[in-house]
Amino acid sequence: MWGASLWAPRVASLDAPPPALDAACLAALATALAVASATDLERRVVPNGCVAAAALSGALRAAACGELAHALAGALAVLAVMLGAALLSLRARGEPGVGGGDVKLLAAVATWVGPAAGLAVVAAACALGVLWWLAARGVSLALGRGAPRGEGIALAPAIALAALTVVLLPLWAGR
Repeated sequence: MWGASLWAPRVASLDAPPPALDAACLAALATALAVASATDLERRVVPNGCVAAAALSGALRAAACGELAHALAGALAVLAVMLGAALLSLRARGEPGVGGGDVKLLAAVATWVGPAAGLAVVAAACALGVLWWLAARGVSLALGRGAPRGEGIALAPAIALAALTVVLLPLWAGR
């Protein structure tokens, strides 16, 4: 039974942390995601400090709710899936297909939401990333520049949008 409850999608805990701690942790997550997004757009790098802030704020909040195991399971599940996908891409195409910073940031976000919702963040971020890439490709072709090659995309903005939606939606819904 423990395994089943570990995978249950629990974004908002029944045992909410103290409001001041909750607000501080959420502010740390939002700031980390904003800085990671801006840096990724500018330099195609996700700073380790942003990853650490997102992971630590999620772990601190989870510990205050008595759900640290759920948070760590989320990070491990997302890390396993993303590393597996990177290895498959490496084998098939000769490149990992996703940056290490993106993998770490997704795992850090999963400390906030656990395994099931963490994997939902991965799916949503990847879908948003593909849409971003298609839009950039369409604009480039429309302007007569040809299709961009080898540039990749900055995935952190898509991760931020997906993560904040999954984290905040239950709060807005009053759950």
